[in-house]
Amino acid sequence: MPSRHYQEPLGTQIFTHQDLLAFGRRYALDYRFPDRYGSGNILQGQVEEFGLRPGMQLVCSNVRVVEPYESSSLDPSPLNIIIVLQGHVRLTLGGETVELSEQMALTLSLGKEVQFDALQQAGQNLRVLTLSLDHAALDQLQAPIRKGNWWSIWRLPPHLYQGFQLFRNDMSLARLYLEGLSLQILSQGLQLDEPRTSLCEVRIHPQERLRLECVRERIAAHPQEEYSLSELAQTAAMSPSSLRRKFKACYGQTLFDFLKEQRLQMARDYLLRGFSVQQAAHFTGYSYATNFTTAFRKHFGVAPSSLIR
Repeated sequence: MPSRHYQEPLGTQIFTHQDLLAFGRRYALDYRFPDRYGSGNILQGQVEEFGLRPGMQLVCSNVRVVEPYESSSLDPSPLNIIIVLQGHVRLTLGGETVELSEQMALTLSLGKEVQFDALQQAGQNLRVLTLSLDHAALDQLQAPIRKGNWWSIWRLPPHLYQGFQLFRNDMSLARLYLEGLSLQILSQGLQLDEPRTSLCEVRIHPQERLRLECVRERIAAHPQEEYSLSELAQTAAMSPSSLRRKFKACYGQTLFDFLKEQRLQMARDYLLRGFSVQQAAHFTGYSYATNFTTAFRKHFGVAPSSLIR
């Protein structure tokens, strides 16, 4: 499973509130710093900006939030795709709260009349990618953009997630490689059956979000265990049907799709460490190696035996 711990990137630096204000002037963002008695050192880490082609910008952040900050978009690009590789991001879109966690993404197309805000609390480690395109880039790529304000949450496919894991310590990859990944992200982010102006078809109270996160963290920490919907519903203090519905609304995938994904990520680590297919299947909760092999191939696109060294 991917490490949850912060790894200081190469070329790490301190970003002060003045640095963020300068960044905001370039990208039409209004930054605010609620800790008026703080040091003014807001971020520590690395932020890389890549102009992949005219009107197409990729910003890669691998930082630790030293002091809290808020931001508002004053002139959003016609299309933005935000991808979280580590940490949690809380956004407010038109008065509605949206939360993104690891391997989640948000595609949004907003006009100036829609308020787009973000709040980052101190002490969090963040690795976030933001892909922005203007009208000229969208026209050149012939990207099918719907009119009006809309947004949608989706899960980053495993092959793209693994591709961006190469940014863990060094973001100086070839421009062609970055552009290729970004075009795949754009294609994936536009394959939305029903983008909507309301992300919360299911209303979730803040206390319910905390209990849902407890369920998610429990599964992520011990994916090899056997779980029942009724048992997890007790942990979340809600009915099984509410848990099933609200987990998907909060995280963009079903509860048991998340469990399967975590098991397969753990199995992948076992295989890379030299364990056999049968051992990896057994250690991650699969009763039959054949079922494990089928699920692994479907998820990663390769047979589990191909990872054994």
